[in-house]
Amino acid sequence: MMQPASDIKDSAVDDTLKDGRAATPYAFKVVQVERSSAPDGGEGQDWHCYVLKSSSSTIVGHRRGSRKEVIAYATQCAERLSARGLSAQTIWRPRGRKPASSI
Repeated sequence: MMQPASDIKDSAVDDTLKDGRAATPYAFKVVQVERSSAPDGGEGQDWHCYVLKSSSSTIVGHRRGSRKEVIAYATQCAERLSARGLSAQTIWRPRGRKPASSI
């Protein structure tokens, strides 16, 4: 059964603008948590699928545990990814020109 984001009460979900976009371009939020079957090689019946989303990326993961535990884990992942995106440099953004090597 699919859980809409409005049912997930977390700070990661509430960090959105009125039009539904993330407040910052790299901010991830938990948008969905649903019960799922065990992934290949997994055992047990208590698996959930979660979806993290930012303005340009979507991450889908599976976690074993109660719905409450999976929401807590997914929220922690979203917070860490958001913090990493705000403070870390990316290889895709130029950081300045490298001097030409002399031969």
